Amino acid sequence: MMFAVLVISVLCVILLICLVGLKRQLRSVRRQLEYRVGVPIKKPLALEVQDNDLMAITVALNQIFSEDEAFRNMQNRNENEYREMITNISHDLRTPLTVLKGYLQLMERCEMDDAGKEYLSVCFRHSEELERRVSQFFEYSYWRNQEQAPQLTVVNITNLITDCMTDFVPMFEEKRLTMRLEQDGIFRALAEEELLRRVMQNLLKNCLQYSVGEVAVSITKDEAVSIMRDETVSITQNEAASITQDAGGICICVQNPIAEDSKLDPDKIFQRFYVEREERNHSTGLGLSIVKLLVEKMQGEVFAIREGNLLRVGFYLKTFTA
Repeated sequence: MMFAVLVISVLCVILLICLVGLKRQLRSVRRQLEYRVGVPIKKPLALEVQDNDLMAITVALNQIFSEDEAFRNMQNRNENEYREMITNISHDLRTPLTVLKGYLQLMERCEMDDAGKEYLSVCFRHSEELERRVSQFFEYSYWRNQEQAPQLTVVNITNLITDCMTDFVPMFEEKRLTMRLEQDGIFRALAEEELLRRVMQNLLKNCLQYSVGEVAVSITKDEAVSIMRDETVSITQNEAASITQDAGGICICVQNPIAEDSKLDPDKIFQRFYVEREERNHSTGLGLSIVKLLVEKMQGEVFAIREGNLLRVGFYLKTFTA
């Protein structure tokens, strides 16, 4: 009887040791998996004690990680090749386009009848359109390949947007469109001035293309945006002193009515090469993609909302908090 109790006790102790070891291995695997979530590493999962079942699970997980790493590397290579292709195409098209415009300007000085002048005018119009598209391709590829983060400073958002809108007044009047600025104070936010100016220009150009009525640009304080001090942001003491202790961010929204039969999809509007109609309507589909790219470089976020025939496109920017 005593021998049976002793055997059972020994077996229980062995079983307990095995369970403790297995529990320890599971905790180790869990920690390694949690670490992988936060820090991308290529090191495979490791086990301290060899257990056949646990080893099989670990081997399967390592195989999945290996295949996932290979897939991500392939995606990165394809993306890099795509960026390089766009850049090369942009460069290759610029030179012959410049030569073409030069010869068209020379032809303009020559004597020709009314029909020839009309044909020449068509050539000028299409060459300028082609130049605009090539420039947009080049700009998109440039910012996609730009790895250096912009130097964010405190920018007077109200003044900058007012200047951009003023520059677009002649173009809006030519299309018989009006616009207004809605804001109840002076707003400042963290941005790179040149990038922000480019963002506003693209948003207003989008309105020129799709708006069928008055364009309203609004600047408001948005409490829902989580704002924290970011060590990558360069702020001087004088700039910090000029900002109130806001708890939220700044929302810039461009609102305009669109055609009733428009099929514009706000969920796709920031995708590159997306256009409303298949015939492209003189659009490369890159303008708002560049907006999204530049806003995210300034640590902001874009949005697009459609309510019936009313389209709202805008973005959030951080404000500085001490």
